[in-house]
Parts: sequence; C-alpha cells; structure tokens
Amino acid sequence: MARFKYIFSLILTLISFCSFGQVATDSSLYAPAKVKEPLVFKGVKLGVNVGRFSDYLFKPERFSYEGSVDFNLSHKFFGVIEAGYSEIALEEENYNYNSEGYFYKVGMDYNMLKKHPTDYLGMGFRLGRADFSHSANNVLIDDQHWNAETLTIDSKSYNTYWLEVSFGIKGELLKNVYFGWSALVRISVAGRKDGQFQAIDIPGFGKGENNINLGANYYIYYQIPFNRK
Repeated sequence: MARFKYIFSLILTLISFCSFGQVATDSSLYAPAKVKEPLVFKGVKLGVNVGRFSDYLFKPERFSYEGSVDFNLSHKFFGVIEAGYSEIALEEENYNYNSEGYFYKVGMDYNMLKKHPTDYLGMGFRLGRADFSHSANNVLIDDQHWNAETLTIDSKSYNTYWLEVSFGIKGELLKNVYFGWSALVRISVAGRKDGQFQAIDIPGFGKGENNINLGANYYIYYQIPFNRK
C-alpha cells in the first residue's frame, strides 16, 4: 500500500511541475516586448591627431597634419570624417624624393560601452582615398660597364584607395575634452602600385610598397555641447 502512495505522490508531483512549466511558458507570451530606442543625435566632436606632431622628432623629412569630425548617435554609433595633408622631402645618397598630397577617410565607429556611454571603447571601419603627386631627382644609376649617370623623374599625380579597421578608446579628461587612441590596420584596395615609379609613402596610408600597413592615432577632441543630458 505504501508503494502505491509513493507512486501516486510522484505522479502528482510530475503533473504539477509540467503544469507550472506550461503556465510559465504561456505567461511569457504576454511579456511586453522590448522597444528599441531610436537613435538620437547627441552632438559633434572635433579632433586633431596630435600623433602627427611626432614627425618633427622621428621623421623630420615629413610634414603632416590630420583632423577629424564625428557625429554622435545615442553614444552608440559615430559617423566619422577624417582628412589630412602630408608632404615629404627626402634626401638620400642615391636619390632625392618629394611628394605632397591630401587624404580623406569616411566611416563609422561602434561603441561597445554600456555603463559609461559618453566614453568610447569599440571598433571602426573606414574607406580612405589619397590624392597626391611625387617626383625624384639626382637618381644615381651605377652600372659596371658604363659610367654612372643621374636621372630625374618628373612629377606624377595619381590616387589610391584602402580599407581601414580600427580598435580604440576615447575618454573625457576635462569637461567636453576627450583624449583618444586607436590601433589601425590599413588594407590597400586600388591604385597603390606603379611599375615605373613606386610611391615611398602614400598620404594617410603609409609605405607604398606594402599591401597592408599598421599604425596608430592619438587624438584630442572637443565635444561641442549639445544635448549632453
């Protein structure tokens, strides 16, 4: 008799458990769905790449500058426009090389921070383009059978394109003043190679002989006060 009471109790327990699970499942059907908040324009940041000033110490043959504008959408997405200028006057033993031109980059950043959304930790993507010209003179051609001679390569203009992926941070140091750092990977898409006259350095992209260039940016931004709340 005790055995039948045990079996009966076990059956009631299973029935109760299944019923509770069914009710929980059914009640979830009536749970309110999460409504996605619309993207709201939160303001504009203006930035200067202070890392470019290191050229005066480490690459004195180059003069360059770069600026940035980003458009804040709910502290989650940032539309970004970057542009700059680069000029090189390189004097080597066997040649002199000169180039100058502009570069432009357009893309988007995605912020992964949730607890402190006014700061930034995330990834970005860019499409870059450079328009520049370069030339060389006093190019020494040393031949074993003929006398050495020097050549001059006239200025040539062309453009190149690349894709850029970045991972970086931005933090508010003072009110409306941010410091940002990012690591970059630049991948050539078109226009980099020239069989007759390869660019030594492409503005905004880096070494012309490489398909992939690595780099880093160091920016200071000013947040235009707008809808900060």
